[in-house]
Amino acid sequence: MTGPKEKKPTTPKRAIVVEEPELSGLGLKPAGLAPVEQAAFQKLIAAIAERRLLPGIRLVEDELANIFGVSRERIRRILLVLSQHGIVRLEPNRGAYVARPTYKECRDAFEARRLVERHVVAALCALGPARRRMIVSHLRRHIEAEQAAIAAQDRATEIRISAEFHLKMAAYAGNQRLLWMLQDVITQMSLAMAAHTHGHDLDCSLGEHAGLLDAIGEGNANDADRLLTAHLEHMETALMHGLHEDGDLASVLGH
Repeated sequence: MTGPKEKKPTTPKRAIVVEEPELSGLGLKPAGLAPVEQAAFQKLIAAIAERRLLPGIRLVEDELANIFGVSRERIRRILLVLSQHGIVRLEPNRGAYVARPTYKECRDAFEARRLVERHVVAALCALGPARRRMIVSHLRRHIEAEQAAIAAQDRATEIRISAEFHLKMAAYAGNQRLLWMLQDVITQMSLAMAAHTHGHDLDCSLGEHAGLLDAIGEGNANDADRLLTAHLEHMETALMHGLHEDGDLASVLGH
């Protein structure tokens, strides 16, 4: 007779750990800039995206060199990189200006966002249930910060953290190249949204994040795709309406 079978020791399940993604605001990290240049680059990006530097304002090399404590040559290099991302406009013999995105540039940017972000939400919905729940929990805390900014009527913060919500989703989806692409597009869009939309448009847009998280948490890819598409369409409509209003005013004034 054989004795009772020995029970095999069970391996404890590994806890699902989801860390908060490290995002430097709307920061891009282009290659080729020295650390001191990267620091100045990030500060300029943040100031433009949060509308502390308004579209059309001139960026004077001497002033920037004094502010950041670097040479004019370094400032020129930073401005060149910003212009390559469509954030600054360089005009021969006139200097550098904070860019004002055109109608077509905004249309193109939203088309790119739809392509990238639809893939992002599909990837999040395809994750395992436990990991999805942890990610959604992190992002719900981000929504609390959005609501606080709305209550405080802090428009600059609303624009920044709204953009970071989308960047965090991309970071959690795990494709670093898609995150870089989205950072580039969203930085330009934050500039456009700040310049051409009204406060209530952004408040309504932020309110749509919660429903999107519900769908992701349930792993419902169809609903998540539909809600994301509608969310981006609402943002685009508000921006296009703002651009149209600006155009009408310019024509009335004869410019």
